[in-house]
Amino acid sequence: MMRLLIFFFVVFICEKGTGTIYQCNTNASCGCSTSSTLVTRIIGGEIAVRQSWSWIVSVRSHGEHICGGSILSPSFIITAAHCFKYTTDLASITILAGSLTVKSSLNDSSQVRSIAQLYKHPNYDSSLLTNDLALLRLSSPLNMTHRNIKPICLPSGTVPQPSNNISMIAIGWGTASTWPITLSPTLRQVTVQSIENTYSGCQYLISDSKLQFCAGVRTGSKDTCYGDSGGPLMAFVNNIWQLCGITSYGYECALPDYPGVYTRVSYYIKWMKSIMPSNEITTTTSSTTKKPITTLTTTKKTPMRTTTTTNKAPTRTTTRTSKQPMAVKVAELVFQTSNNGKHSTIEPLFFIVFLSIITSIYPFLLLVFL
Repeated sequence: MMRLLIFFFVVFICEKGTGTIYQCNTNASCGCSTSSTLVTRIIGGEIAVRQSWSWIVSVRSHGEHICGGSILSPSFIITAAHCFKYTTDLASITILAGSLTVKSSLNDSSQVRSIAQLYKHPNYDSSLLTNDLALLRLSSPLNMTHRNIKPICLPSGTVPQPSNNISMIAIGWGTASTWPITLSPTLRQVTVQSIENTYSGCQYLISDSKLQFCAGVRTGSKDTCYGDSGGPLMAFVNNIWQLCGITSYGYECALPDYPGVYTRVSYYIKWMKSIMPSNEITTTTSSTTKKPITTLTTTKKTPMRTTTTTNKAPTRTTTRTSKQPMAVKVAELVFQTSNNGKHSTIEPLFFIVFLSIITSIYPFLLLVFL
């Protein structure tokens, strides 16, 4: 019996960790949810606290999650343009708001809306993945009186944001690994840092530093992944959460030296103002990110990471020159559902298998021919 008690005591000590609470300004008109944000200092991602990210939405095609998005106002959602590469029928697109889970529940007071209009950025380049953002005008406004529905704040757009090396949080229902691709049933969060565009891994990935920026961890293990596209990357600014980036693409997920690439929201404020009514846009004027208000000690349960992954031995190989959007349907790998049914793009999968085979037998070929 004594040995059993000692065992549980050791487990308790090993599991004990430190966390941080971000207490936002509850009087703010944006960027503050009902629940404070709790971030525990563990490797990778973790399950989000209910009602701590009240602006996150699931963008869906035929009822299935394809991307994340953020509430800007009762009638507008911001997301990534590449989410609609294979979806042209607006009637098939809906958003799910106010839910912690990727599937709606009767207990979470979630709201579903159809889309009245899709505004892709006019200069969106599907090859370079620049200007990768889109606005969705909802068919009917969200009920913003619900505790689990709040808008996120936008940067002022007067200066480029974010600055380098600041702590930021990304959220989404994305997959934990590059293969197999399985969504998280529950919203997850991960803490990353904005990375200067002169960093070698970032230089390799981005096309235009005015329009894009990198964020992640240089040593790997923390990143967004497939299914997180379109979701928010946020900074805590003057006690509110500000939308700084939109999840766009990356090379695999969470690999060392390869951060994720995000659309720089501050560059597009003028474009958004040309579409949205002026009374529906809420921006913040300061670019100073303050530290969280409260720190505490918590007991961590080492949750499974799903917005992030540790990829020590990737089972798939992609060419480093191919920029992989993180939409969950991943047409480049297996298949894609479009309004015309199944659209087969299986050839890249054979190419991936072929590369894997060549890589594995390359040493033997050298022995034979040399």
